[in-house]
Amino acid sequence: MSLVIVETAAGVRRLRLNRPDKLNALSPALLDQLTAALDTAMGDPDVRVVVLSGAGRAFSAGADIRAEDDAFRARLRDAPQDMAATGQRVAEWLRLKSLPKPVIAQVHGHCLGLANELLGCADLVVCGESARFGMPEVREIGLFPTLGFWPERLGVQRTMESVLTGRLVDGAEAARIGLALACVPDAVLGATVDTLASSIAEVNLGRLLVTKAAVNTWTETAGCHVAARRGAQFHALYHQAGHAAAAENGRTL
Repeated sequence: MSLVIVETAAGVRRLRLNRPDKLNALSPALLDQLTAALDTAMGDPDVRVVVLSGAGRAFSAGADIRAEDDAFRARLRDAPQDMAATGQRVAEWLRLKSLPKPVIAQVHGHCLGLANELLGCADLVVCGESARFGMPEVREIGLFPTLGFWPERLGVQRTMESVLTGRLVDGAEAARIGLALACVPDAVLGATVDTLASSIAEVNLGRLLVTKAAVNTWTETAGCHVAARRGAQFHALYHQAGHAAAAENGRTL
């Protein structure tokens, strides 16, 4: 079974996370398939915009810690090795954030933990009323968000409140505070995103590439990439105690 379902129509490439029985928890295998699918979409001249979504009841419950291998668990006991590996992962997230074509995230149900890093790679987020966003790992097991796109979109104070309390943000609030572009009833979420994606797909590809590159340059200048790399360092330090304990308890974050 493919962990990422790929569909294409009228310049729109849809990529759907496909582990519904695990609430689309992000395993290494799923992330590998998703990265490959995104790269393929970027290289396809017939694709102008990409839509990310999740199968089943949720966008994604976060990282699937139970799917991590023995090498990962050993890495948790070595801070320098962990920091280097986490830095590599953040570099990959930043590469995805800088993909040349527009990416839309279509979110329903839970979007937790690592799924928010994936969300940070999207240019536009549209959510359903069932959406619940949050980073409970900060409060529950002391893991620091690495990419940390929330301050970019929410500002420092709202981000601080969310990560310190672990409170989940519902779809309506997400749209109100800027975490999402819009919140709509789940019944029309797909159609709403289809309309948005189709509108973008009508634009000349060259203009799309130049426009997105210009906006990405602004976010890089604002220091978002530097903040993400610093986040990787803190994340590795927190890993040493928190992540190992969570893995033993079989949590997904």
